[in-house]
Amino acid sequence: MTADKHAKRAARRLAEREGISYTAARRRLADQAGAQSRPVAAEPPQLVPIVRVLCPDGCDGSAHPGAVCRFWTPEDAKGVPYEVRESAELPTGRAYQVAVRYESQSSVAFPDRWLLALVYAMLADQEPEVRPDRAALRAAVESGDQGEVDAAMEPLDRAAARLLTKEPDHWWGVVKPRLDAYVDAVEADDHDRWPAWQEIDYRIRIGRLVDQWRRAWTKTRNWNGYYDAPGVLWLAPKGWLDALLVDRHGGHLGQVRLADGRPALVYAVEWGEAGPPVGYRVRELVPGEHGNVGRLVPKLGGDGERVAAADCRPLDEPA
Repeated sequence: MTADKHAKRAARRLAEREGISYTAARRRLADQAGAQSRPVAAEPPQLVPIVRVLCPDGCDGSAHPGAVCRFWTPEDAKGVPYEVRESAELPTGRAYQVAVRYESQSSVAFPDRWLLALVYAMLADQEPEVRPDRAALRAAVESGDQGEVDAAMEPLDRAAARLLTKEPDHWWGVVKPRLDAYVDAVEADDHDRWPAWQEIDYRIRIGRLVDQWRRAWTKTRNWNGYYDAPGVLWLAPKGWLDALLVDRHGGHLGQVRLADGRPALVYAVEWGEAGPPVGYRVRELVPGEHGNVGRLVPKLGGDGERVAAADCRPLDEPA
């Protein structure tokens, strides 16, 4: 017997015993269940003041006991275009601005920009060396130059571009398990040790991303009454980051000609620690056969082939 049938039977018995309506019985049982499951706080919440002036980097709160620190954030840069400030805000603001540059907001992939934000959060926690320097980021934001903000964020963007993939085996075997482990660690973490309210708010935003990750892999029923397959469009963020870094350092994103003369289509870009691309994942272009005769179309099957950057040139460039 399902839980709903148990509840209905209990409500009917209570209604007969107490001489009340079935609806009132259901409401009373629901109230009793809620009161039993509602956690009781050990002590009332405490209000903690926030300092009014910005704290210097490295402040541990000892200079203002009883109040939490307030460090500089991009929101404090008044007079700077909103897009510049948001692109410096981790993790969600940066992910949104990268997505909106290279993906139509009407695309089915655009809502899954939260996946890029989760990757940013994981890398910033696990690899502190790729997190932007606070002083350099502040100078970049206050300059109002989007290019300077992108330069300050580039180590993190590169780390995300190297981690993300368009190869199913790498996603299911490496990336997803790593994100699963990070999500488990976040849920088991204690948020009480963060000294600044911005850090607390940052952890709350990461918690929302963790919730989205959990929901993405849970089977849900859509408004048509059918179950949606769990998952997320994990291919899209890799394409956004490749486009961002190619804009900064050059490289190929469309059709190319390989060293042996074959035409191909760049499927994904491989990045090193700095500079232009070090390689490409490509699909060979072959003559169309089914409704696309006379056109070159990507060869289907497999994950393409990996070629060195030096072995690719623009398709229209003479040999």
